[in-house]
Amino acid sequence: MRLSTSQIYDKGLSSVIDRQQKLVKVQDQIAKETKILTPADDPAGKAQAMALTDRIKQNEQFQKNSQLVLNDLSRQESVMANISESLFRAKELFVQAGNGALDPTDRKSLALEIEVLRDNALDMMNARNENGDYLFSGYQTEAQPFVFNPTTGVYDYEGDSGAKNVQLTSSLQVKSSTPGSEAFQQTPVQLKARVEGSGGDVTGGRSAIADRATWNSYHAANFDKQDSANNLYTASVNAGTYSITKPDPDGGAPIEVASGAYTPGEPIEYQGMDLSLLGDATDGTLEFRLSQPKQNVATILNDMARALNDPTIGDEGLAQAVEFGLSDLDSAEVSLGSVRAKTGSRMNSAETAIMTNTDFEIANKETRSRIQDVDYAVAMTELTKQDTALQAAQATFTRITRLSLFDYLR
Repeated sequence: MRLSTSQIYDKGLSSVIDRQQKLVKVQDQIAKETKILTPADDPAGKAQAMALTDRIKQNEQFQKNSQLVLNDLSRQESVMANISESLFRAKELFVQAGNGALDPTDRKSLALEIEVLRDNALDMMNARNENGDYLFSGYQTEAQPFVFNPTTGVYDYEGDSGAKNVQLTSSLQVKSSTPGSEAFQQTPVQLKARVEGSGGDVTGGRSAIADRATWNSYHAANFDKQDSANNLYTASVNAGTYSITKPDPDGGAPIEVASGAYTPGEPIEYQGMDLSLLGDATDGTLEFRLSQPKQNVATILNDMARALNDPTIGDEGLAQAVEFGLSDLDSAEVSLGSVRAKTGSRMNSAETAIMTNTDFEIANKETRSRIQDVDYAVAMTELTKQDTALQAAQATFTRITRLSLFDYLR
């Protein structure tokens, strides 16, 4: 077979270029630390590596979410632990308040310490995170959750019932927050009639529950959860008679629910509740409101402080305030303990998610490494091999191109 000079040069050059390309490829693999430089090198391996990279990135986000949730829940647990300590101290003070030997000065001293506990609990209930967002206001993170209502004498919840759900793994979501309505506003308390405004020669008043069963039954049947205005009653006295009215739910004239003879200085008995009017109390009005069946710690403490600061309450009224207060504190401890248990459970879930995500991250990175990462021992051997092959091709090409009859005629 006869080969032209052109064919000899083309064949030799092609061999040298092929060896150079293979050498450069190995050099690139070493430099870039991957054996898959293009999808064409290993289509299946490249697809698997890309999928694993996506999982690793997703897992990193899950890990960040888990840590943030754990931080938020830890902060909330710290708040509730602080409030629990305040409740323990408050219970000791409530018991001391029931001592009939205390004089007004002693009672005011107890009231002052209870007010400090109330303010501390309120501060905790209105706690913020490092970004300045309220922890317990639901989705309304810029709205202060608990605010004192001077009309009703209670601390109202101004947030909503929203709770943030955060994805910690591909199949696990955990609530990172607890709205104040759930955390602090679910304490079942003793049902009362809260005295509010007065008019005429009535300067104020007090309520006491004489027959708890009757009052609780009436309260349960008449308390309006939807419209608090319907829970406001008015007792009127005039010319030796009294009448009690409540709002008409349909917007009409107030509905009279009780009436009778009134003796100044004597309480008005209504559905198991005794309503005492203060002042001359011969011609005037006194408003009272059906209390909320569930309340928060700040309101419970505030009620006790008000009772201790009331110089007209009397021993019997104070005894009932202490009884109701201790019962409410017991309920608050149970309610708060339940919320803390749920928070602790979510903290455990977040910690488990962190460990699980760490295991997945290690496994995915190891699998991806086996698929695409360069084995340096193999790569260096291949580099030496390709470099030797290139040198051989170059030497062969040089020798072949020197073949000529003139070399033998010299």
